[in-house]
Amino acid sequence: MRFDLGECRDALPAHELGDHSWVARIFVEGVDAYHDEIAPKGALITSRPTTKPWGLREMGVSTPDGHRPVFCEAVNR
Repeated sequence: MRFDLGECRDALPAHELGDHSWVARIFVEGVDAYHDEIAPKGALITSRPTTKPWGLREMGVSTPDGHRPVFCEAVNR
């Protein structure tokens, strides 16, 4: 898996906006295993894998420049 986030050099950095009115979800198979893989490598985990009422198991991360994607997978309820 790979994802890239672009940069708008004239815009405020994501970490300065203080706005969380959007969500970028990246679907993976095995979000818990992915957490266990990236956490020891220094990933900026903002929330550990948690099963949400809307049927997704989600883990939040933060990029060094402040983007906050969510890695998730569908779960059987």
